[in-house]
Amino acid sequence: MIALRPIDPEQDVDAVLGWINDPEVTRNFAAFSEAPVTRDAELAFLGGVAASPTDRLYAVVESATGAVIGTAGIHKIYWPARNGRIGLMIGRRDLHGRGIGTAALRALVAVGFGDLGLHKLWAVHYADNQRMAHLFGKLGFTREGLLRDEYFHRGAFHDMVRWSRLAGEAQAPR
Repeated sequence: MIALRPIDPEQDVDAVLGWINDPEVTRNFAAFSEAPVTRDAELAFLGGVAASPTDRLYAVVESATGAVIGTAGIHKIYWPARNGRIGLMIGRRDLHGRGIGTAALRALVAVGFGDLGLHKLWAVHYADNQRMAHLFGKLGFTREGLLRDEYFHRGAFHDMVRWSRLAGEAQAPR
């Protein structure tokens, strides 16, 4: 269904720009303001992430067509403790709710625990984002707690939920 490959800023910037300026796609991401992201700004961001020793960003590619349909990443990697924060954005709204996010996160977890040798993967999401809560639970993550008024986004404070999974923990059944 999908594959992950390292992000290529020059090759992938236009696909990414197609969705990061869509407020419906980015509504659950505090990093995005209401101001549009320019091509130059996104190229600088993608280039910085690609060169970072503490970030790994992957293009989520549709296997059948090779089209870039999202991004998945492990960020804020703290190598001494071997942990990192995972994130996912499926940019094409017509693919939401079709198992793409599940497949991409499964692949990302495999990269984190396998290729990168991390011990712990963690994530946060808005407390009212039930789709992500369901997805993390389905993939064997443990809810660690509620972070009250953790993010200020679009004029309001938001509670966040933190999840984690350790390398030795079993993934939930498919």
